[in-house]
Order: sequence, then C-alpha cells, then structure tokens
Amino acid sequence: MSMKWQQQKSLATREKILRAALTCLERDGFHHLSLIRVANEANVSKGALTHHFSSRDELITQAMEVLLDEFVEKLRHAVDDVHSGKLSLEDCLDVIWQLMSDQLYMVTLEIALKSRHEAEFKSALTPLVSRFHRRLNDTWQQLFPELPPERAQSLMNLTMNLMRGMGTQSVFREDAAYFNGLLDTWKTILRQQLKPTDA
Repeated sequence: MSMKWQQQKSLATREKILRAALTCLERDGFHHLSLIRVANEANVSKGALTHHFSSRDELITQAMEVLLDEFVEKLRHAVDDVHSGKLSLEDCLDVIWQLMSDQLYMVTLEIALKSRHEAEFKSALTPLVSRFHRRLNDTWQQLFPELPPERAQSLMNLTMNLMRGMGTQSVFREDAAYFNGLLDTWKTILRQQLKPTDA
C-alpha cells in the first residue's frame, strides 16, 4: 500500500466527515449533533472520525471553513460571469440568494447561536469569520469596480443582511413568491443606487 494512496484515502475520509457534519448540523441542529451521528452519516467508525477531529467543536470549525470558502469561490465565479456578460446583476443576486438560502444559512444560524453563548467557541471561529468578511469585501469591490470600495461594500453587505433576514423568516414562512418579491424590490433599489448621478 503506497503512502500516496493512504494519504488520498485519508483526505477522502476527512472530506466525507466534514460533509456529514454539515448535513447533520443543518438537519438536526447543534444541540443534537454528536460525533457518533456524524460518523454514522459519513459511514465511518467513530475511531476514524476522532483520528481526524479530536472534538465536536474542532470538527464544526473546520467544516465551517470549508462551507465559507466554497461560498466565496461560487460568489467569485458569479462575479466573473457578470463581467464576462454571462450573468446580469439581477441574475447574480439570484445566485447569491440561492447560495444563502441553501445549507449555508441554516448552518451559520446554528453556529451564531452557539457562539453567542460560548466564548471559547466564538474566539476560535472569529479569525475564520473575519477572513470570510475580508474576502467578501474584496469580491464586492470586484463586482462594482467603478464605485469607491466603501460604497461597494455597503451596498452588498446590505444585500447580505437582507438575505440573512429573509433566511430567518423562511424558517416560519415557506412562500417563494414573497421572497422573490422582496428580492425584486431590492434589485430595483440597487440599480437606482448604481446610477452615475450618485457618484
């Protein structure tokens, strides 16, 4: 058995565990999350899981890093598609809403609630979240290169906060037309804010 094959198998197992942790966190919530549940979801032994991750918090922190990195990469692809003409700005906002209303939002909601009450966990996650926000701000500037950086960041951080609020409301309200209406209104407002006369 070659060392390269062993390393590949180890990385594949680690990836399965991280994906399973995100699935369990989204489906069951943090308080019902256990290493045994994650191991069962990943179809690995608990020993295999603890070989890669020594605690539940370590596992969740690293799973969050994967999720946030993937969001930024997908967002950057969407921004590139806007500049190449493959996507309109409106389509790009639809992509962001799709990403925000998928696994990402419910997982981050669970993490935010845990961080609110557990200072050590919050401290461990803060550098990761700060890096995520820096990368987001860079991406917003790429989307609107004609705007001052602070304005680009403000407009798109308003977009993200709108979508977070919509995500929270979606827990209680399953109404696609309602959320699409809110998003359409914001698209109109954003277009108005981007008019050259505002510069």
